[in-house]
Amino acid sequence: MFQTYEGEHQLDEMRALVNKDLSEPYSVYTYRYFLNTWPHLCLLAFDTSADNKIIGVIVNKKEPHRNRTQRGYIGMLAVAEPYRHRGIASKLVCCAIDVMREL
Repeated sequence: MFQTYEGEHQLDEMRALVNKDLSEPYSVYTYRYFLNTWPHLCLLAFDTSADNKIIGVIVNKKEPHRNRTQRGYIGMLAVAEPYRHRGIASKLVCCAIDVMREL
């Protein structure tokens, strides 16, 4: 199941997933910058058979580029190791692009 970020109650689980595999862990302030400014561009994947555990996350932003158009940016993308190679990251990216296009 995929859904948009709902709020602060999901932050710790998101951070644990992203920080596990990224080479440079982000501070909570970096997460809050993205999540407070573009919450609709943060998408989560859940394992519904495991108490809705967050298994994937993509954190994005969209901003003006050269004063003419908008540019989307992926800030973070992570999928829990046991769930990789199932197309979850690809689906998160496609969903994020769809949302950005709608905007």
